[in-house]
Amino acid sequence: MKNKKYTIADISEMLGVSKATVSRSITGAPGVSDALRDKVLKLVEEVGYQPNTVARGLSTGKLNIIALILGDMRNPFYADLAFGIQKLLTAHNYMVMIFNSEYDSKRELEFIQLTEQFHFAGLILITAQNKEISDKLKQLNLPKVLVNRIFPDYDGDSVLTDNFQAGYEAALHLIELGHKEIGFIAGHLYSSAATHRFEGYRQALRNYSLPFFEEYVFHSDLKMETGYELSKSFLALKKRPTAMLCINDMTSLGFMDGCKEAGIRFPDDLSLVSFDNIALASSYDVQLTTINQHSEEMSCEAARLILKQLNDNESRPERIILKPSLIIRKTTGPYMDKLNIK
Repeated sequence: MKNKKYTIADISEMLGVSKATVSRSITGAPGVSDALRDKVLKLVEEVGYQPNTVARGLSTGKLNIIALILGDMRNPFYADLAFGIQKLLTAHNYMVMIFNSEYDSKRELEFIQLTEQFHFAGLILITAQNKEISDKLKQLNLPKVLVNRIFPDYDGDSVLTDNFQAGYEAALHLIELGHKEIGFIAGHLYSSAATHRFEGYRQALRNYSLPFFEEYVFHSDLKMETGYELSKSFLALKKRPTAMLCINDMTSLGFMDGCKEAGIRFPDDLSLVSFDNIALASSYDVQLTTINQHSEEMSCEAARLILKQLNDNESRPERIILKPSLIIRKTTGPYMDKLNIK
């Protein structure tokens, strides 16, 4: 039966029901009994029917496509989020189109405008950055969800890690190991995630009456190659901290490579805590101590929130805040009182 390309008209004729009934059965819309819906879906599977998403969108004025905008598709944390979101939305008959902004706010704004222009069903935005984007989101008349970013005046659906707590717990782990001079590769502070992690780190230092050294803080994007370049700035310090936080695992991997080339050993010479818990962080030759952001749960919540809006445009907005957890591996160790490495 699957050699022929079947249409909704074919299925409705085979079952003796209207095309509207077939369409409602496939999309999960109300108005069809469970028994009839099961009968339609069984035949759909038998004949291998594939709905034409674009054609349906042209007829309804809205494409059954969700736009997913992220900063760097090479980053495994974002890839895990995208995989989970796409898997869940596909199960509900939505396609996901991924846009890679490379952390460029202008490109993000262009992508958001495209969702309006082409009548996308919804938008999930992972790396939202500035007020211009915040203002645009307020004007955007379609379902939208922010993931791991937030704006002070944004009152829509969002899911994020408690990034303040994440920064605090990362710093606290190093403090409890006896480290007193702790630096931070902090990311760009126009990112709410980076800002809140940095604030958590600063609060931990204050709570334990430890000094804050401005020269031990480096601002960067979230790329592996940037971490490698920043290792040179770290190595050039006349006096180095004994421990560092790093904004994410990818930047940490680059930073570690640069330090190892200079003979720095983790954790003997330098302790390092990161954020994300990507799969590579647990590999044998890395064993990175990191904060788990629970990407699987985050992607599930993001998909749930966008589906909630798609099914009920009067639904109340939710802000889901996930609790971070520290994964201790082999890049952190107790402070040892010794001469600073030159």
